[in-house]
Amino acid sequence: QTTGGHVWAAAEVLLDFFRAAPGLVAGRCVLELGAGTGYLGMHLARDLSPSRIVLTEMEQGNALGWLTRNVEANRRAGVPLPRLETAALDWRWVEEEELGAEAEGSASGKADGGREGGGCEAAARGPFVAILSEAWELVVGSDLVYNEAGMAMLPRLLGRLLCSRGGARGVSMYYAHTLNRYEFYDRDFFAALEAQGLSYVQAWPQPEGDGGGLGAEGAFS
Repeated sequence: QTTGGHVWAAAEVLLDFFRAAPGLVAGRCVLELGAGTGYLGMHLARDLSPSRIVLTEMEQGNALGWLTRNVEANRRAGVPLPRLETAALDWRWVEEEELGAEAEGSASGKADGGREGGGCEAAARGPFVAILSEAWELVVGSDLVYNEAGMAMLPRLLGRLLCSRGGARGVSMYYAHTLNRYEFYDRDFFAALEAQGLSYVQAWPQPEGDGGGLGAEGAFS
């Protein structure tokens, strides 16, 4: 059993949020991070008419394989998912790309005066380029921060997805998150978002509510 083998409450909360505001999804090109069973993405594809939706998972532990099989099983059962795809996305690719860019910059430093290749200007490598080159209009995810690795890597991935070579890209992320589940993770996660130049607002419940969940809209700033 893994975290990707369950439908977590945050995914259900985020689905309810989008059902109450279908215009956020309808007609948009949507990317889901850490799709797990595919519960959220398949419901969005079936019910809210995105122009395209890509559900992503890492290949490690056969997470992508299980996701793809679940999608295909639902299709065979008659669930209409014509605009839905699955794809590999390992958050470690961000770190690998950054290390590659640093190595490239060091190798060419004498020739070009040490030009830096990090951040939004770094050239994407390998399968990561397919994700970064898409014109995403909405990124979604739910309960993706449950260990230190995810807490460190997710903001860096969002920094790449929500920005572009020219600066602001007009991409938002809606993320449902169980608050205060792990000590210090929320604090460190939100600080890491800000370090990536991302802003966030609590969409639901309102700040004066009970804090049971968080939809954070991330925008490049």
